[in-house]
Amino acid sequence: MYAPTPDPLDPAFFEGRLLIDILDWDWKLRIAVEAGAERRGRLSKGLAYGRDFVIRGRVRAPGELQGKAIKVTLSPFGRKVKFGRGGLQQIGDLRIPTAGSHCDLEATLMLPEDAIPTTAASLATLWKNLQIITLNECADGAAISHYFFGVHIHSNLEAWANAE
Repeated sequence: MYAPTPDPLDPAFFEGRLLIDILDWDWKLRIAVEAGAERRGRLSKGLAYGRDFVIRGRVRAPGELQGKAIKVTLSPFGRKVKFGRGGLQQIGDLRIPTAGSHCDLEATLMLPEDAIPTTAASLATLWKNLQIITLNECADGAAISHYFFGVHIHSNLEAWANAE
């Protein structure tokens, strides 16, 4: 069942919320020879490909994570992927990377294939920040329930986003 978004004046509105400033991004085309390549990602027999967006950013809020470097991968999926009852219960995950990583946090977000052109154009011209809403937080990371991009920080989030 759908749970309504908490009132922005309620402290619960900020629980599990991350605001990320987008510093730069890249759109990588990955091609690999794989004996068991899935049909969806297959160009020809044994050849798989992927078209992930990689965003590098810095956490702006909450304060306890402020300044941490984050790498976000937007991973496209097709129409056959199901969500909700009988399907996936999250649209991504947030985790602490292994030692030696170039970032403090990593996230993977699922992106509908139909949104690839709009995402590329918007990242190149408009979007300045990304908000991620998490659930089931634990020491190693969290599931992601939803995310959204923005040009400006909504006025309800100004004090939270600019807190020192």
